[in-house]
Amino acid sequence: MSEGASAPSAAAFPTFESSDFSGAGSFYFDLVRLQQRDDIPRAFLHRHNYYHLLWMTTARGTHVLDFEQFDVRDHSVFFLSPGQVHAWTSSVKPSGYVLNISTDFFAQMFPRADDIAKFPFFQMTRGTPAMYLTHAQHDGMLPLLHAIEAEMADKREGRFDVVRSYLLILLTQLRRLYPESEGTQRAGPGYALAKRFALLVETHYLDFAAIGQYADTLSVSERQLNDAVKRTMGRTASQFVQERVVLEAKRMLTNTDLGVAEIAFQLNIDDPAYFARFFKKHTAHTPGDFRKKHCSPLD
Repeated sequence: MSEGASAPSAAAFPTFESSDFSGAGSFYFDLVRLQQRDDIPRAFLHRHNYYHLLWMTTARGTHVLDFEQFDVRDHSVFFLSPGQVHAWTSSVKPSGYVLNISTDFFAQMFPRADDIAKFPFFQMTRGTPAMYLTHAQHDGMLPLLHAIEAEMADKREGRFDVVRSYLLILLTQLRRLYPESEGTQRAGPGYALAKRFALLVETHYLDFAAIGQYADTLSVSERQLNDAVKRTMGRTASQFVQERVVLEAKRMLTNTDLGVAEIAFQLNIDDPAYFARFFKKHTAHTPGDFRKKHCSPLD
């Protein structure tokens, strides 16, 4: 399904595979003004198979992103990676921009895993995907969005190279403003190792059955890995992996009609009863109760 398509029913829990606001017929990078789209915001849970940036100049409401609730207000910026589940509302007509970035475009910007790791707002398992800018900060970066918009409208040769440069500047300026929590201070020992671990979890959380496999892949001992992760992220390596499994379980419960036993099986958990206990321990809800709670549009 394409972003340019009409909004599907809430019961479908759709995935948008591509974006074609411009009507170009193909998707590499796409941008549109929020105020030009009557189908945005979307109050039903959905996800995108590309990077999605919401730049809100004017908005007031709620954004549920991977089942966490965030305020939507003027000068908000939200960052979504492929596969994240979200829905949002605004009580006023929102203005600002939607930027949809294909994985191919993103890979050209950040060819190495360590490059994207510098931008914590795109890391699903750490950091926050929301930023709240001051009026001055918002207005200071707005010309970059205008420049991207102009390049896309002109459709001149090499426009994507220019857009990529402007976008990298925008993301870098946002990164400079991003609040570093005590748990992710770069100066702390073990930060680089914990960062590499977080990226590895995103790829292997269903493949690796033991923390020792992560440690072996990273060429460190389990003790070294646990010390680095706990010092940097405030929890053990096992807890970090478990949080990622729980997040995937939440997504499957709200985006598929699979039974609890089948979801457990797909998460490499053989015992459905154990999965139900594991899920409730981390969320305070049974899988069935969680599904009921999140299977309706936002008010």
